[in-house]
Amino acid sequence: MSKNQHGPNTGLSNNHSLPMLRMAVIQFFLLHVDLAISIFVDDLRHVRVNFISVYLVQYVLLATNTILLFIRFTHTYPFRAGMVRIMIKDFEAHLVAIAVYHIAFFAARALVNMLPCQNSRCDPWTPTYKGLYIFYRLAAIPQYYAFKLAITKLCQSKYYKDSIWLRQKMRRAAV
Repeated sequence: MSKNQHGPNTGLSNNHSLPMLRMAVIQFFLLHVDLAISIFVDDLRHVRVNFISVYLVQYVLLATNTILLFIRFTHTYPFRAGMVRIMIKDFEAHLVAIAVYHIAFFAARALVNMLPCQNSRCDPWTPTYKGLYIFYRLAAIPQYYAFKLAITKLCQSKYYKDSIWLRQKMRRAAV
């Protein structure tokens, strides 16, 4: 085995393995923090300032993770070669799940911040909010899975060099 190659099962070359793995670790960390905030934020609803602050932090983490994913797209061979459509098609389900989660996040979190506090706990459980909250929680399941899958998928070496996979995709696109 030469100095510039990993074992056959890793699928990564030295040129991209360390930065991509570092980026994947950062993205997994952000994803887990987002998940933890989603699980425990409702316990903070009795103090409105905490509630809004935590939502803001959560959205910054979510936006950062999404931006990092798109930055990773720009480092792929198909993207640099002008074949953006191949990347969009290959990650279409992932991108849709992420977009739906962003919409659900904004809908549920913005509505709860617009509701007036009627008591010291600021309980937002109106029928509209309950529906949006359920939509948000249901949208989170495919989003977390899709994000994890996209992060892992972007570590594959086929996205960073000319390969048989890419040539097959180009032939199908040309037909």
